[in-house]
Amino acid sequence: MSTLAVILCVWALVATCAALFIRGASPRLQRATISAKRRQVRASIAE
Repeated sequence: MSTLAVILCVWALVATCAALFIRGASPRLQRATISAKRRQVRASIAE
């Protein structure tokens, strides 16, 4: 393989891993926001 092909393959692998990581991390952030909102609602009911 040429040097250019190796560099492109490594770059593609890194880009794919980054996209999957970001995609996998996003729902957790949304869940944390939802659970924080639920805690606020529960706290306001208890008062």
